[in-house]
Amino acid sequence: MKKIFKHTLPALIACPMMLAACSEWTEPESITLRYPSIEEQNPELYAQYLESLNNFKTSEHSIVIVSMNNLSTAPANQSQHLTTLPDSVDYICLNNIFDVNEMHITEMDEARKKGTKVLGLINFDAIESAWQAILEKEAEDASNTETSEKENELESENETPDEDPAIVNARRFIEYCKKETARQLDAINALGTDGIVINFTGFDLNSLLQDEEKTVAETARQGAFFNLLTEWKAAHAGKEIVFKGSPQNVIGKEILVESKYIIVNAHSAKNLYEMSYLVLMASAKGVPTDRFIIGVTTPYLSNMGDQYGMVNGRSAIVAAAEWTLQEVPDYIKAGISVDGVEQDYFNPTKIYPNVREAINILSPTAK
Repeated sequence: MKKIFKHTLPALIACPMMLAACSEWTEPESITLRYPSIEEQNPELYAQYLESLNNFKTSEHSIVIVSMNNLSTAPANQSQHLTTLPDSVDYICLNNIFDVNEMHITEMDEARKKGTKVLGLINFDAIESAWQAILEKEAEDASNTETSEKENELESENETPDEDPAIVNARRFIEYCKKETARQLDAINALGTDGIVINFTGFDLNSLLQDEEKTVAETARQGAFFNLLTEWKAAHAGKEIVFKGSPQNVIGKEILVESKYIIVNAHSAKNLYEMSYLVLMASAKGVPTDRFIIGVTTPYLSNMGDQYGMVNGRSAIVAAAEWTLQEVPDYIKAGISVDGVEQDYFNPTKIYPNVREAINILSPTAK
């Protein structure tokens, strides 16, 4: 035992000295393992795959559109990358068009190599919500001051104090809507997307029947939005338009004719029958019925606690694919649209499990 101790003691003493010396030589560095991609391993085979994929997307098949709530910052995980989406996705819509990070701009080109088109969201509903917030803030300020900011603006514009505030606000909204729509289109042009998704809900036009004054007012209100889009389309003939929302509530149906697809928002549908009902409601006079896409979402809870994105206790994405395959005589089902697609990424066994299952249902040969 003494002999062993005699030989080990110097070694024990030397260890701290060696460690101290090593720490002076170099700083420890993490090792990054890099695995070659399929493209690098077999470029010829990958080129054949891309050719086959592009041929598939130009063929007649059920369309898959996904929208992503893209962050302005660089992707923090794989769910935020465009390149991790299933290759068979036809369109990717970026909901945030004002501040797209450089990584996504680069990945837009990578997606295009696979025949995937990247669109940007033009959102009337967001414009309308922002305007309502402005009016609420003005009302709050007016209640706390003797003379509101709005009244000062009216005086500066030589408008009479007795003018109906509703008429004034309607006129103000038209100018605000034009400005915000132009701002969105400028962002689209700078981003260089392959087209746009127009999000418009509106309200039931039946409420305007036999009320000419309201009809004229709503026509002007919608015109502030859609007229600029029509002009944009005329100036960008190679770009695509996809309508999303409630097409039956659009007064000027020409923009729907210009749209390649019409997404009917079915976030609230609890079964396949409700999906069919929503599409039938959308099939108003003047609405093209040969290009309907059923719009669903990944699961989420509304502010009121209502559950969306589930149909009969399962993913609405998969249910939408099954609904699409059920042929009907009244209209054509062109495919599905999935909102919040990044939320479908996380799964311990397979990424984007519901989107992939839906693709397999719609196009069993697709990958």
